[in-house]
Amino acid sequence: MNPIDIQTILDIKRWQMIQDKFALVTNTAIITVDYKGVPVTKHSQCSEFCKKIRQQPKSNEICQKCDARGGIEAVRLNKNYIYRCHCNIIDAAIPIIIENKYFGCVMIGQVLLEENPENEYIEKIYKGPNALLSNQNEMLYFYSKLPRLTMHRIKEMVDLMDHIVKYIIKESIKNFELLEEQQMIKKKFERILHNEITQENSSLNNAEVKKNLYEIANKENSMLDTALQYIKENLHKKITLEDMANLCFITPGYFSKLFYREMGEKFSDYLIRLRIEKAKKLLKTTDKTIQQIGIEVGFYDAGYFIRRFKLYEGTTPGNYRRILKRQSDKYKIIP
Repeated sequence: MNPIDIQTILDIKRWQMIQDKFALVTNTAIITVDYKGVPVTKHSQCSEFCKKIRQQPKSNEICQKCDARGGIEAVRLNKNYIYRCHCNIIDAAIPIIIENKYFGCVMIGQVLLEENPENEYIEKIYKGPNALLSNQNEMLYFYSKLPRLTMHRIKEMVDLMDHIVKYIIKESIKNFELLEEQQMIKKKFERILHNEITQENSSLNNAEVKKNLYEIANKENSMLDTALQYIKENLHKKITLEDMANLCFITPGYFSKLFYREMGEKFSDYLIRLRIEKAKKLLKTTDKTIQQIGIEVGFYDAGYFIRRFKLYEGTTPGNYRRILKRQSDKYKIIP
């Protein structure tokens, strides 16, 4: 497998959306960092207290040290690591590890522990002196506004995020392996076609080439199956390329290229063609209004539906129905 980094593993744009939603629902702050503790995402739901802390260069440097140390401890212990930062705030590190290589961490927290007699000991990860803070009264106020959670609640959230991260990594690796296999077969095939390999290394005969290419094609087709099935069953809904790419666990760019290669047309053209074909069937077999049919096939604007239909069929939906009716009347058997 070619070298990969945390930004390609997580597809940062999509991961940022997941991270933002998770932070909003759990009332926590989340940031994803690389193995050095340097952020690769924007902070989700960063508290006012931590914003102020990170705005000061010296204290921000300590924050990054805490993030890096938290990740290292999580790797060393081979599990999620919950700790207290230099400001005594509860944070947790969820390590991103692939093939025993540490790529970074998802840091979740910026909460205070809701005290109770059964609270377990939580290690304070930074033992050095803290940077002096300006505006002490304001900082104390912001500190008091940090959310308070029980240890049980914190662990449940950390475990859930851990499951999400591992699932996304697993799907990303599957896609990387598929791309690697495709590239390898393609290169072998090209070398054989151009006679650029020796007889000794060209034991892959034409039948084997075809078999390998057929297997790759089947794998690519299977990647699209979920999206194709969803489209057929949900033409009445809003369907975007990004949503279909998410269903297939691949990037929108790769989905678009793969779709065109396998289906012979652009995703947008395919979607509209299916909608027009279904509309034609409904115009022929039902008495529903043009607007009702438009909505049923995913065109919520009647004017837009009429324009797209005319572009594909050369006539409006209403005229198409009238033509069908005249043809039907013409060939009716009159007793």
